[in-house]
Amino acid sequence: MKATLRTMSAVMAGIAVGTAGSTACAEDGGLHAVRPDEIAWTEVRMSPLLCRAVIHGDQDRPGSFTFRVRAAAGHRLMPHTHPDERVITVLEGTYWSAVGDIWDESRLIAFPRGSFYVVPAGVPHFSGVLDGETVFQESGTGPSRNDMIPQPAGAR
Repeated sequence: MKATLRTMSAVMAGIAVGTAGSTACAEDGGLHAVRPDEIAWTEVRMSPLLCRAVIHGDQDRPGSFTFRVRAAAGHRLMPHTHPDERVITVLEGTYWSAVGDIWDESRLIAFPRGSFYVVPAGVPHFSGVLDGETVFQESGTGPSRNDMIPQPAGAR
C-alpha cells in the first residue's frame, strides 16, 4: 500500500515514468520513475542555449516517448510537422507556439508555466522562447521525427 501511494505521488507530481536506468519506485516490477535530480540534460546548442533530456522511451522506436527541453530566450523552432500527435506541458517560464507553415512571430500564443496543449499529427506548427528560460515536456508515439517545412527567404 505504501509503495502504491509513493507511486501515485510520483505520477501526480508530473514525474515521467519508464526510462532505462531510472530508479524503481514501486515493488510491482515494471513501474519506473525519474526524479528531478536524475534527469540527464544534454546540451544541443550553446547560443541560444538549448538542452534536451530523454525522460522515457525513444522517438526513433515504436512506442511512447517523453523528453524535456530547456531553452533560453531567442530559441526558435521553425515550422514543422510530426507523424504523431504531440502533447506539451510547460513546466517553467513561457513557451510560445502557433499553428502554420510559415514562421510569423505575430501569430505566436503565450503558454505560461502550467499550460498544456496538443498538436495533432501532421499539423504544421512553430514555436519559440521570447524571454527568459523555458522548460517544457513533450510526449508522442514513435517512430517519429520533425519534418521541417522549407521557408521563404527572410522568414526567419
